[in-house]
Amino acid sequence: MLQEVAGLFLEDAHRLSAHHVEMFDGILVRLTENVELRTLTTLSRSFADLRLVPRELARRLANHDDADVAAPILRKCECLPDADLIDIAWMRAEGHLCAIAGRKAVNAELTDILLMRGDSSVLRVLARNPGAELTGAGLAMMIDAAERDDDIADGLISRKDLPRRVLADLVMRSTPRQQARLLKLARPDLQDSIRAAIDAGAARASATPPATIDDAEARATVTTKRSRAGSALRSCE
Repeated sequence: MLQEVAGLFLEDAHRLSAHHVEMFDGILVRLTENVELRTLTTLSRSFADLRLVPRELARRLANHDDADVAAPILRKCECLPDADLIDIAWMRAEGHLCAIAGRKAVNAELTDILLMRGDSSVLRVLARNPGAELTGAGLAMMIDAAERDDDIADGLISRKDLPRRVLADLVMRSTPRQQARLLKLARPDLQDSIRAAIDAGAARASATPPATIDDAEARATVTTKRSRAGSALRSCE
């Protein structure tokens, strides 16, 4: 029955009034109770691309415990309000977060929550998503993560909205191998900036004198440690 009612809605969705959509919403929500996951996943995929989706049905599918059910709606459905997405981002796990991170548009508040709660897979999706707004704090978190994850660094270098100062920071904090890869992946208009950042990092490194060891201080430290160790042994005896 759920499949039949959903089919009727899908056939006439483009010409239904708001009142009719609301009627379908109530019926579909009731019919989704106690339905197997495979059917719900199919339903979610069928409704995700619609311009107008019954509000309560979309909310329930997006907030479903199973990420396979929730992901299509979370990733594509444009009728979900930001408030619902923010609530889900705070409560749910990686599968839900990855789906939200891949939305066509992700506002700055939502992006920051995903960065705080998501693992590296979520950050990779955000880095490559041109529709994800990144705040200054968010960019700082991304750069920190990019030091440990080449995929995140590659995603950042592909973004057209990456500030030049952030690009320079990313390059200067990368290893020579990573710098060579970033230079190869970067757009032609970024390559001069990357080379300049590499040169600046090399100049800074050569200008920093190597740390020296005070021999007298080192001997005193070793002598003190030996003395403490000897005292501890004597006390045990």
